Amino acid sequence: MNRWMIQAAFVLSFCPLAMAQSGQGVSVSTASQPAEASRAADALPSSVAERVQAMKNARTVCIHSETAFLTVGTLERALMKQKDWDRLGLNLVGEGCHADLVIDVDRLHFTHIHTYVLTDKGTGIVLVAGRVRAFDGVVASGPMAEQIVKVLSAARLPAQGAVGAAGF
Repeated sequence: MNRWMIQAAFVLSFCPLAMAQSGQGVSVSTASQPAEASRAADALPSSVAERVQAMKNARTVCIHSETAFLTVGTLERALMKQKDWDRLGLNLVGEGCHADLVIDVDRLHFTHIHTYVLTDKGTGIVLVAGRVRAFDGVVASGPMAEQIVKVLSAARLPAQGAVGAAGF
C-alpha cells in the first residue's frame, strides 16, 4: 500500500513538471518593415505582443534602487557602456521625472543575489525580470545591464542577420 502511495505522489508531482517543459518557447523578433511588423505581432500571443509594443514605444527609462549595494549611477554607467545602448534611442532620466520604463533594482537580504524588474510605467506591465549573482553592485551592474540591453535590443532593433548560422 505504501508503495502505491509513493508512486502516486511521484506521478502527481512529476506531471506538472513534464507539462511545463513540453510548452513551446516564444522567440521575440521584430521586423524592419511596418507591414511585416503587424503580421509578426499577429503571430505572437497578445501578452507577448503587448510587451514588445511597450518596449518599442518607450523613449525614457528611470532607474529606482532599493539597495545601497547597487546605486542608480552605477547601473546607469553600466547601461551606457553597452555597445547597443546608443542604437536603442532611449534616454535615462532621474527618479523624479516621468519615464516610460522603470527599472527597479534590489538585493535579497543576506545573499549576493541582485534582482531587477523592468516595467512599463503607464500600464504596470512587467516586461522583463531577472537576477544576477555577484558580490557587490558594481560587479552585478555589468551582467544586469547586458541582460536588459539584450531584451530591449530584441524588441527595438531590426533583426540581425544570422552570421554564424551556417557554421562558418
